[in-house]
Amino acid sequence: MTRLILSVVAALATAAAQAQVYKCIDARGGIVYSQYPCSADSKPTAFGRKVPSEPDSAEPADEAKKDSAPKLTPEQAFRKRQQDRQNAEKEADQKLAAAKQKEENCRNAREQLAQYDLGGRISRIDAQGERYYPDEAQIEQTRANARAAVAQSCD
Repeated sequence: MTRLILSVVAALATAAAQAQVYKCIDARGGIVYSQYPCSADSKPTAFGRKVPSEPDSAEPADEAKKDSAPKLTPEQAFRKRQQDRQNAEKEADQKLAAAKQKEENCRNAREQLAQYDLGGRISRIDAQGERYYPDEAQIEQTRANARAAVAQSCD
């Protein structure tokens, strides 16, 4: 029985030893205990494990950037990274859709131009639903329009 109690106490002691606790003195002189590092306007003091120190070789531009950026909690930082990732995925999807649409437009324009370049008899349907055959001037005008569409769609 005593072995069981000692095992439980030892397990609890190791779990408590792994927790990180920060003791900070705020601007008004009050002591604040937190699981997050001390903010820039409070003075950190050693408590429990070693308090992580600031990097010594930080550039002045980086320090100014750190001071102007608001401190985020881990939850806020996670949500920001998640939102940034979703925005990047959405942007990539939009670029992919635009590229596919451009490729489809190019393919359609090339098919239309090929139809007019093949020659043969070309027919169209008018507003009443009747078939008619355009003359050479109309075919040449449509061929020029098809070439312009290929040039525009297939840069």
